[in-house]
Amino acid sequence: MARFTLVVKHLGIAGFVTLTSLLAAWVAIAFLIEGNAKFAVVFSVVAFLLDILDGVLARRLGTESPFGRHLDSMVDAINYSLFSALVTALVLIPGILGWIVGFCILACGILRLVLFTLEGFEEAADRLYYRGVITPHLTLAVGAIFFISHFITLERWVVAPVLLVVAFAQLSSIRTLKTGVTAFWIPASLMVAIGALVWL
Repeated sequence: MARFTLVVKHLGIAGFVTLTSLLAAWVAIAFLIEGNAKFAVVFSVVAFLLDILDGVLARRLGTESPFGRHLDSMVDAINYSLFSALVTALVLIPGILGWIVGFCILACGILRLVLFTLEGFEEAADRLYYRGVITPHLTLAVGAIFFISHFITLERWVVAPVLLVVAFAQLSSIRTLKTGVTAFWIPASLMVAIGALVWL
């Protein structure tokens, strides 16, 4: 009981939002496995928005901590890497090739998140940068391919190399500027959810 109380204390408000984000991602995965792409996308967007919110809350409330950073990375592995891997294996490239590419997406995503937890941001000219392609951007690439595939046929020999390159780019030294432009990402993600409800 004391350990449970300690976990609750460590979580705080931001941590509970992180777990709610995980729940939304879990529901998205359930819909994906059931073949309901529409609600899989909608709940993945909810998970993304909650992922933004937990960071904002932690900074505003001054509750940032090593526990929160580790929890966020663990949940990101599910929200982005696992979800993207399953979309790849079940929808974009069904079959053994899809599972291989999906594994690369998952493994590289987890390794990238571990590296980020250890190293943090790179600072240059008073600006913060991520190292490598970040996991939400890979999910964005998977989502873009998924939407495009509803309008034109994309051959697996085209999709597989593209996703492999993006997957391994997560471990590269490519610098990605930390913009923090939530004013763009929030309406953009809501448009994705609306698009899923209309077109999928």
